[in-house]
Amino acid sequence: RTFLKRSGLTAGGLAAAATLTGGMVQKAQAQTANPGNIEIKKSVCTHCSVGCTVLAEVQDGVWVGQEPGYDSPFNLGAHCAKGASVREHAHGERRLKYPMKLVDGKWQRMSWDDAINEVGDRLLNIRKTAGPDSVYWLGSAKHNNEQAYLFRKFYAFWGSNNGDHQARICHSTTVAGVANTWGYGAMTNSYNDIHNSRAIFLIGGNPAEAHPVSLLHLMKAKEENNAAVIVCDPRFTRTAAHATEYVRFRPGTDGALIWGILWHVFENGWEDQDYINKRVWGIEYIKEEVKKWTPEEVERVAGVPPSQMKRVARTMAQNKPGTFIWCMGGTQHTNGNNNTRAYCAMQLVLGNIGRSG
Repeated sequence: RTFLKRSGLTAGGLAAAATLTGGMVQKAQAQTANPGNIEIKKSVCTHCSVGCTVLAEVQDGVWVGQEPGYDSPFNLGAHCAKGASVREHAHGERRLKYPMKLVDGKWQRMSWDDAINEVGDRLLNIRKTAGPDSVYWLGSAKHNNEQAYLFRKFYAFWGSNNGDHQARICHSTTVAGVANTWGYGAMTNSYNDIHNSRAIFLIGGNPAEAHPVSLLHLMKAKEENNAAVIVCDPRFTRTAAHATEYVRFRPGTDGALIWGILWHVFENGWEDQDYINKRVWGIEYIKEEVKKWTPEEVERVAGVPPSQMKRVARTMAQNKPGTFIWCMGGTQHTNGNNNTRAYCAMQLVLGNIGRSG
């Protein structure tokens, strides 16, 4: 609207000038911008482990702009908000470039030598007065392998084993749950597997806001394979807006929901019996647990209608291969380990593990 207003004013001004000058208006001369010597350097975004391609625009040794990699198989020509701001790490006006100390409520600059000595002296004093186990060492997902190795050595030499990782609350339940079900505590699918999926089951996550790059791949499968996208979440999120089936359930009732879906799978004979016979041990124990979760009981606990649970079960059973994606909405519970084991069991019953997609 501002552009149109200004355009209208400009046109009116030119018309008035033409009237006053007898129709003689001087032609404006176009100015050619001189971008200088801009070099394109292909790099990788450092914000997370996805590895999105960044095309850095470098002018006279200075990073002046960027574009996403349009031929990248990871970010598919797009950036999330973090990736779009990755240049700010180096050139942002608010970037912290030297140590600061809070003195009388105001931040004051100090030298690196003074900062290292002050922190070191305080740590040594803490160890002397309270012992080496009085310090909790917390690592970060921003560490690369070498940094993680050095950090681990650092607190080992300090004399403590009190080291942890910031992703402990995120992934410890998944690692234990997957290891106890599949024998190895790691996920199975790549983005390429998602592309091959014909059904996508997403619970406890909102990639439209939390991981937009991964949502691109979900939408690619939805468009190219006509894949059904089932989103289970207590809230109707921006991800749920893209779903072909949105399942609203009560927070913390993930296990009941999964067992309720499997009740319909077993009841209708939709399990992959050949796959189970060849690849799965102990499915009879799962069946015994699932028998307790009748449609009426699941509706009472999770609040999901039996008809919808049956529809979801049929969709997953009849559209294979299927991808199952869970996030911290499922793991960060007191029963998070139980949730992840239920998720894994559902994929085994449907025969989706170890298959492309």
